[in-house]
Amino acid sequence: MSTLENTLQIEIKLEKEKTNQALLKDHVEKYSELTQSMSKILNSFEQRLGKLEHTILPVYNITKNLQKQQQNLDSTLQCMEQVLSHYDASQDVCNLIHQGPSEGNIGSFLDGLNKLKKAKDYFLNNNPQSVELENVTSLFNNGCETLNNHFKSLLKKHNAPLKPVDLLDMIYIEEDSSNEDCPSIKQVPPSAREELNVMAQWLDNNLRREYVQIFGDERSEVIMRSLQNLKDHQKSGSWGNEPLRTRHGYGRAEAGVKKTTSARLQQIFERKANKMFMKASQTLGQSAGLAMRKNSSFGDILAAEEYGNDNDQELEKYLVLLLGLQKLLVWERQLLNDIVPPSRHNEVFSRLSQPSIEMVVKDAEQITSKVMRSIGRKEWSAALGIFSALKHVQILQPDIDRICDSTQKQQLSGVLNRLQQTASKALEQFIESVRNDAGGGGMVSMTSSTISYGGGSSVPRDATVYELTSNTIWFLEQLQEHCDTIGGLLQTEAIYTNDLDRIASQKALTMEQKNKALLGIYVRKVLAELNYTIATKSEQYSDTATKQLFKLNNTHYILKSLQRSSLIEIVALTEHDCERRYQKMIQDLKKAYLGSWSKMLSFIHPLDDMPRPINGKVKDKERATIKDRFFNFNKELDEAVKIQRAISVPDVLLREGIKRDNTEHIVPKYNAFFEGYSDVQFSKNIDKYVKYRPSDVTTMLNSFFDDTMHAHAQLPPSYNSVVTSMTPTYPPYPPGVVPQPYYANSWSVNPSPQAQFAPQPPPYASAPAAVAAIPAQSMHPQMYQYQIAAAPPPQAQPPQVYQTPVYPVQGAMFDAGARFGKTGGQPAIPPPPPGIAPNAAQMASMHGQQVMMAKKKNNFLHGGNGGGYTFW
Repeated sequence: MSTLENTLQIEIKLEKEKTNQALLKDHVEKYSELTQSMSKILNSFEQRLGKLEHTILPVYNITKNLQKQQQNLDSTLQCMEQVLSHYDASQDVCNLIHQGPSEGNIGSFLDGLNKLKKAKDYFLNNNPQSVELENVTSLFNNGCETLNNHFKSLLKKHNAPLKPVDLLDMIYIEEDSSNEDCPSIKQVPPSAREELNVMAQWLDNNLRREYVQIFGDERSEVIMRSLQNLKDHQKSGSWGNEPLRTRHGYGRAEAGVKKTTSARLQQIFERKANKMFMKASQTLGQSAGLAMRKNSSFGDILAAEEYGNDNDQELEKYLVLLLGLQKLLVWERQLLNDIVPPSRHNEVFSRLSQPSIEMVVKDAEQITSKVMRSIGRKEWSAALGIFSALKHVQILQPDIDRICDSTQKQQLSGVLNRLQQTASKALEQFIESVRNDAGGGGMVSMTSSTISYGGGSSVPRDATVYELTSNTIWFLEQLQEHCDTIGGLLQTEAIYTNDLDRIASQKALTMEQKNKALLGIYVRKVLAELNYTIATKSEQYSDTATKQLFKLNNTHYILKSLQRSSLIEIVALTEHDCERRYQKMIQDLKKAYLGSWSKMLSFIHPLDDMPRPINGKVKDKERATIKDRFFNFNKELDEAVKIQRAISVPDVLLREGIKRDNTEHIVPKYNAFFEGYSDVQFSKNIDKYVKYRPSDVTTMLNSFFDDTMHAHAQLPPSYNSVVTSMTPTYPPYPPGVVPQPYYANSWSVNPSPQAQFAPQPPPYASAPAAVAAIPAQSMHPQMYQYQIAAAPPPQAQPPQVYQTPVYPVQGAMFDAGARFGKTGGQPAIPPPPPGIAPNAAQMASMHGQQVMMAKKKNNFLHGGNGGGYTFW
């Protein structure tokens, strides 16, 4: 059954396939017929196109030839017209060339020159022997010369030098303000700049480079005349106190506001230093993700900078001149970009900046030479001015580098190098001056208050602090303000870098600490020379006690000054036990001073070799021995009292400690001798030999260093014995109270009746104070705090009855209490040194009175003998 079904299905499928096959054959026949029909049509179209080509192609060829002939004819006519125009060029533009260009209409003149240039090139290539070439060339050269003259005249028209006030405005204007705020920027208007640029471009393209010399010379003259006007303005003497103009009100000064040039310069360099710091902070912060603390080496130090003497005034004027040059060169760069083609920028800028750069370099050489002469005369404030100028030039150097190319940078680096060399020589010569003073002819002058021995050297008669010591410490204190600058100078010298490497190998140092360490190495070298000089000078005294007291005074003053000025911390970076060494030196000197009593004490101690009295009697031979012992002791004591009463020990604690040491060292021995032999009948006239009781000896020892009997002993060695009293003097009250110095930030002793109720000072320890074990810790011994009675006793007199002691002003003398700033501004009146009584100006300032001060150039910085006058 299944086989039948399969057979039927197969037959059905077969029928379907046959039907499909018949249908396909029918379709194939139809497509064949269509193909044959299309082939016939295409063959017919091809035959017709061939016939058309044979007909049209000759006509096309004939037309093409005619078009070529037409183009050749047109080109020939055009060439003929161009050639004819070249022959007529000289006649066509002759009048235009002779008339020259006019401002604002330079285009037509340049068109005429272009026409002559084309004619010149044609004749040069096709007919170089023709007369027309000579005519065109001559007219073209005349036109170029006329164009150069017009370029020069237009440039000169706007080349007036800047007025000093306008240039100062450019210097003092805010760094972030627009250049258009300064009126001098508008000196060359945009239309003139555009016209000059068009001429410069045409001249450069046509190989006419005369404009480079013209532009460079003209603009160079503007810079030179502007700077010369500024220098003349500075010489007039009125430039230092001019009012600053407001940004939007030129010509109208702000009411009541005036700033000195130093203050304005201060602000400029502060802004530049802050910008340098901010840029460095951002760079470091982005790369390391750190926040930097503001470095005090720029802003804080700059804020403390002042100017004073003539050298500093010249340095200040030079800095203004250098700032003016920098501003002018910035403006010239901007003008150069607007006028001169970029390919000629460096050549033109070098030409226009060369004379002015040579001028400032020459001025720097003159100023530094003058400063070196001043330093040769021991005027050390000139060196401080060099450090300030060097620091400011270093701040200005990045601005100069941005606007100058390598040639100008190299020339201007000569200014920086010259200042660095001068500053380095100043540091070296200061050490030499301290060293040479040991042999005479150094920094200290000789006057009536000093004693002189051979060679011209001198020491103070009262063995007080040597003038060289105070001057040296003062100079070293000033160097702290220039720590970074001095550090940069000393980094180039192997003698300092070797020590620095040794220190850096022991502990890591920041850049600021490295600069301080280098300064500390220098200070240490100066102090070593100073210590040697003091030791050498002490040999000029005839007695041992005065020698030791002189060294003790100076060494103690050095230590206290180092501690007071924080110099001890800088020196501690290089020698951590510096303070301990000075304290040990002081203790050794005290022991050496006590040793000066050995001869006197040898007459009364020991008692073992003395005759022993029996029942108050001694033998005749022994009587003579006792007489000699008493006589020689009295003689030595009287001589010591005579000498040491005239000696000054300015520091109160040091003075009282020495007195206490003398008493403890001498009185017990004399007391034993006195008790053993004062009652012995060794002479008919006992009082002649037993002159002093132990209490008398104590009183005599306490009378040493009696500054109330020697008015000049309170001051450092001055240098003129003439005393000019400007106010009446009154005896101090209460009697016997030694006037005490006033310390603004320290303890003070009130010279009033309250002083007698104050507790006794602490006992004087002969052993040195404890020293910190860790070098980084402070090694300053704690100062004893005196407790002053809170209120006077009931029987105290009203305050107004006590007369305030007034100290006479010392005319033409070293006045440690009146120091003037370098700008000549309001002077600062510091407290007197330890143990030195305040002068009249200090007393007036302490009592709130107004003090009028004036400066006289008579101090050691200018080779004089005194420190100025104080008027009030």
